[in-house]
Amino acid sequence: MQNRAASDRPRVLLTGAGSIGRRHAQNIRALVPGAELFMVATREESVGWARQFAATPVACVAAGLAARPQIAVVCSVSAQHAADLDALMDCVDALYIEKPVVIDAVSLRAIQRRIEAGWDRPSVVGCNLRYLGAVNKLKAACESEAAGRIARATLQVGQWLPDWRAGRDYRQSYSAHRDDGGGVIFDLVHEIDSAAYLFGEIGMGQAAASNSGSLQIDSDDAAAITLSMKSGLPVQVGLDYVSRKPVREYLVVGDRGTLRLDIVGRQLTLQDANGSHVIETQASDWDMAGTYPLAMQDLLHAWRTGSKTRYDLQRAMHVTRWMIALEATAWRTAGGAAQ
Repeated sequence: MQNRAASDRPRVLLTGAGSIGRRHAQNIRALVPGAELFMVATREESVGWARQFAATPVACVAAGLAARPQIAVVCSVSAQHAADLDALMDCVDALYIEKPVVIDAVSLRAIQRRIEAGWDRPSVVGCNLRYLGAVNKLKAACESEAAGRIARATLQVGQWLPDWRAGRDYRQSYSAHRDDGGGVIFDLVHEIDSAAYLFGEIGMGQAAASNSGSLQIDSDDAAAITLSMKSGLPVQVGLDYVSRKPVREYLVVGDRGTLRLDIVGRQLTLQDANGSHVIETQASDWDMAGTYPLAMQDLLHAWRTGSKTRYDLQRAMHVTRWMIALEATAWRTAGGAAQ
């Protein structure tokens, strides 16, 4: 691949102008001030957001491709990702793909066929917890057997959905609508991905999901997932839209102690027979907002040099496949009867 180290004006197409699209536009502007940005903007409000970042608004991905972008950021609603990827994979040099990659098995197979046919351009899938220092310190503690031989793990995340996007009716967001790719299994796939990142590939899994009715949405607002990793390790994953106090906590139980990562509370501890011990971290280890520019920087470096990124599309296929399977086969109840 041509070395692009001298290029300070990459042409970048963002396929959405929602909150995550605006975050990426802001990060690209900071990382590469001279970049030429194009942003798919279909409403007057989103056209204004595009101009806020000195981006050229375009009506659709096809119109954006007329500008011959070198990099694309897939940040449209989840249900639109498959169409965006179909249009972009062979037309740009590098791709940043927000999670979830796609939300149905047919689209997943189409991408897999492209990869098997030799598609190998620089890419990053936006499971940005892989770039969080605290998660990587937990991973290092697991691998060094700080807690001994690991017996089981529990990962949970929850937050009251109306608090997610300030100034917007949450019922109008894609999260609220299953057909748009909403629901906790797709929306909070980070924790399924973290299970694979920390403990290796998934061997088996089953989900139970529900809509409590508390939020007046049609997507699942809670799910409990049981995974058996290929190593045999049992891992439980809990996801919800209803926790009034935000929680993101990982527990790893070993025969010498329990590792506890509290991302919201910014603490990593090892609890053993002698008490609780704080594992040293730095302020930067908890900088969730900083993981987004780190992931984008990873992609830009790969685009310039031809190097591999930390989490590309090929590696993300395993978790994407499991996410789709778990959502499709989840046990659900309606009116008290199992479906």
